[in-house]
Formats: sequence, C-alpha cells, structure tokens
Amino acid sequence: MKHLSLLLILCVFFSCNGQSRSGTHNSQQSVKALSEVRYSQEDITLFESIIDSLKAYKSLPMSELVIKTAKFMLGTPYVAGTLEIDPEMLTINLTKTDCILFVEMCLALSQTAKSDNPTFEVYCGNIKQLRYRQGIVDGYSSRLHYTSSWIIQASGRGVLKEISQEIGGVQLNQQFSFMSTHPDSYRLLKSDPEMVARIRKTEETLNGYKYFYIPKTDLPSHINLIRDGDIICFNSAVKGLDIAHVAYAYWDNGVLTFIHASSSEMKVVINAIPLVEYTNGIKSHNGLRILRLL
Repeated sequence: MKHLSLLLILCVFFSCNGQSRSGTHNSQQSVKALSEVRYSQEDITLFESIIDSLKAYKSLPMSELVIKTAKFMLGTPYVAGTLEIDPEMLTINLTKTDCILFVEMCLALSQTAKSDNPTFEVYCGNIKQLRYRQGIVDGYSSRLHYTSSWIIQASGRGVLKEISQEIGGVQLNQQFSFMSTHPDSYRLLKSDPEMVARIRKTEETLNGYKYFYIPKTDLPSHINLIRDGDIICFNSAVKGLDIAHVAYAYWDNGVLTFIHASSSEMKVVINAIPLVEYTNGIKSHNGLRILRLL
C-alpha cells in the first residue's frame, strides 16, 4: 500500500537474497541521484526496454500513452507489501506490483517517456513526486498511504483531474480513520504510537475535503463518459477507508473494462468481466471515483 527518519545512504542499494548490494548504474552523477533509492539492475534493464518501446508513442495524449504502457506491463506478477521495508526509502520495483503501484508505475513511465531526458533517474523523480508528500521522503508518514492524498497531490501538480462530480457523481460522506484505528494491520505502524498520531493528523486533514463518487446503481448511465486511460478508483464501503482498488479504464470492442494488477489472478491483466458487472459483484465496493490524466 516506519517511524525512522530517512536514512542517508552513501551508496546505491538493491535487494538481493534479503541483503543490500551496490547497484551497477554507473557514473558519479547517477550514483549521487540514486543514492537514496532502493532498486535492482533488473529494474534498470526493464525500464530501458519499456522506454525504448514507448519512444514511437511519446507524442500521444497521456491517456493513450498510459494504455500503451499498461499493456506493456501485462503479466507482471502481483505482489503486495513491496514498500513495507524499513527504513522508509524510495523503492523502485518494475518486476512486481500491486494495484496502486501499477497505476503509479504506468503514469510515471509515461511521464518519463514524454520528457526530453527519459532516464531512470527522471523516472525515480516522477515516482517520488507521486508517492510522497511534496515529493519528499521523510519517514513512513511522508508516504501518501490514502489514495485520496495521492489524488489531491497529483491534482495540485496538474497531473490529473478528478471528474467524478463533473460526470454526474454525487457527494460522498467520506471519513478517514482506518489506519489510526487499526494500527495492528500495518507491520511498521503497530508498535509506534507517535507515528499513529501523525497518520491521524493526515486523516483529519483529509476529512476537511469534499468528495464525490458515482454509486453502483448509477453506473450504467454514466460509463459512456469514461474514457480510455481514465483512472478508476473503486470506493470502499469499509468504515474509515476511501479507495479499495485502482485501475485504468479500457474500452475493449465497445465494452468498458479495465487494466489492473489483479490480486485474484496474481498478475496484471485486462479484466475479463466488464466494469459495471465487476463493481456490482463486490459488496465492499460502493461506487467509483474517476480521474482524468492531463
């Protein structure tokens, strides 16, 4: 989806058999830029392959480019909890993903492909701007754990726009409390009361915003307003939570479905069940919020 401050690392690390070893992305400038990034050589190799494949499409609108990127990632294994490593550090992993990291990864890859300098360092910077409050890694609480925080920050930076209200959504009585009231559900939060207090402050801030969503019952009359590449946020009916799952909207032969990292299929897939049917089939989802890339 931890109380230690960001540890300053003097060399580049990547995970290998549970140990940290020096990365092989050379040059003094690269080492300096990536000295606080957890990554592997496999990540760099895959990154370079993806960016090379996207070169021909960099002039496409972001919504179209992100679908190209998402399709490139089909089959990537689903693995939860890949960021839950102490100390808190920018972690790059292109070889496995969960739902929010998949959406974030494809967006950052597309941003990088469109840039004049599509390097691994630029990609890391794009991920950091999406994942951390004000793009600064400063311990566990600096990560944008609630998807709504992620949305608010990306909207403020002009990366995307939430269109839930614009396409007919109604106001949602959204309250945030789950993390602070269920610290035992988070490995690096349960033994740190001070960090729980910080998370609670974030929740209180989020409680001050207005939220809109499209209820399940209204979906059939609204899906025609959803476009390829829109980010679909499946709203949670669980008290204190906001978003349970995220994906990219995808029209497949006139049927609206989505591309996502599926926990049931354990990989990135084009969902076989259409969006409306899928949403109505999950009791813990009460509707959708929709984001449009800019």
